[in-house]
Amino acid sequence: MKKQYKKYFILSVLLTLFLFGLGIVFRYIIDPVGINNKVNLGLYKDVALAYRIQKFVELNEVKPNSIILGGSRAHYLDPKDLEKYTHDKVYNLGLTFSTLEEQYHFLKYSIDHFDIKNVVIALNLYPFSEKLEDNKSDFDETIFEDGFTFLKQIKHYLSLPLMKYLKYAYENKYTEPFYKDGAITAYHQSIVLLDNTWEDRKKSSLEGYHRKYNKYLEWGNTQFEYYRKMVQLCKDNNINLKVFTTAIHVSQLNILKEVNKMDIFYKWKDELVKIYPYYDFMTENSITVNDDNYIDTSHLKQEFGYLYFAKVFEDSSVNVPKDFGILIK
Repeated sequence: MKKQYKKYFILSVLLTLFLFGLGIVFRYIIDPVGINNKVNLGLYKDVALAYRIQKFVELNEVKPNSIILGGSRAHYLDPKDLEKYTHDKVYNLGLTFSTLEEQYHFLKYSIDHFDIKNVVIALNLYPFSEKLEDNKSDFDETIFEDGFTFLKQIKHYLSLPLMKYLKYAYENKYTEPFYKDGAITAYHQSIVLLDNTWEDRKKSSLEGYHRKYNKYLEWGNTQFEYYRKMVQLCKDNNINLKVFTTAIHVSQLNILKEVNKMDIFYKWKDELVKIYPYYDFMTENSITVNDDNYIDTSHLKQEFGYLYFAKVFEDSSVNVPKDFGILIK
């Protein structure tokens, strides 16, 4: 009788391992985020499920010479607009809800592993706050040392909400990619613009930043240290570094006034220039007062991103509004 129980136990363990392995293989084939891209089932790839992992894997495939760093505002910038000036492989490392710590690690890894010649950093005020809201990201610092190991791959596929993803992919038949060379595509932007009216997007954006600035925006030096290290990395490796603040809609400046955080805003700009010269687009100007230029109050439409690069690379052939971008040095 004991031998029979032992036999059933072994069979149960083997069956469990088989089903577990089958589940991993199934998730690997479905590949919701587009990590391996081995099998094309025609399903939409939801990169947003694992931005950091997906970008790490893709970064190693692209092996760029120029990179764009920043948050979601940088994420909308078209790499081709930068390629015009660098004439090499450009990859957009903009990460939604990114921190300076994340940006630093991606920059260091890129410099250590690729022939990086140009770095563009798009700065936003909020990530410099001493107090940051949990961005619930898939950031894993150890991946920069160990790589995307087999165990990390298993963890990745197991952590994905597969049924929720399949339901979304089935109900939304998108025909073009949402991301290319790390950047949000114009097609993705068009979907975002169709989802809600400007007034709805503006209201939602302002409410979100009002809460974020009021609850979390605090002065501190922690994030500035990461930024200093990013600048120093570029200097030490003779990399052509361009830095600018992102052009928020003028209504966001009014929020900073409402929550009494303008002192932090001005101090932030003063401290930035002590570290490295930058172009300041985060002002009231002819671009930032025009609603038609914006997806919401935080994000400039992708078709206007070329203005940033034309300004910072001093391209006189491009008609950039005179009040858009001030060199602070």
